[in-house]
Amino acid sequence: MFHVRSGQAQAARHLVCLDLVQQPEPPPAETQTRIDRCRRLLTYARTSGWTMSHVYPHTAGRSTKPLTGLEPLPSEPVYYRTGASAFSNRVFRRSIKEGPELELVILSLSLSSTSLGTALSAYDHDIAVTLIGDTFRQDAANASGLEAIETVTRALVAPFVQIRRVDELIDHRRGLRLVQA
Repeated sequence: MFHVRSGQAQAARHLVCLDLVQQPEPPPAETQTRIDRCRRLLTYARTSGWTMSHVYPHTAGRSTKPLTGLEPLPSEPVYYRTGASAFSNRVFRRSIKEGPELELVILSLSLSSTSLGTALSAYDHDIAVTLIGDTFRQDAANASGLEAIETVTRALVAPFVQIRRVDELIDHRRGLRLVQA
């Protein structure tokens, strides 16, 4: 039989800023637009009280530098992954698994193997997952190939992972105030 929870509250959200690091060359305008979307969601998450983590690739010999405006606050944990998933970091994995019931919101600039690996690992740990889709790269030179890959990828993860836009997670009504005339 089915177990129904009465008065079920929405799970707390945990934002994972995944591989949001600077590249050697300056970002093109299209990438800057996606970075600005990341900033909007990060600002909203902080003001809404979401928990968050910053996950960077472990690189030998060179340090990773976060994108401007997406730097972690001193109170926000930073993890370095060694594999294709944020869950490859033992401390990250433990903190997510031992925490309260939550929805993992993955913020990344591409639908990379790391994004997918993290989403599917979260699913394996019975954690609800949302990927932010309007921050993913749209490469015009390879659009048809990337669109095909993305279509297949979305079909594979659709039963397990939600893919949503930044504006779908930001509650615009929260900032509105009633003003009497």
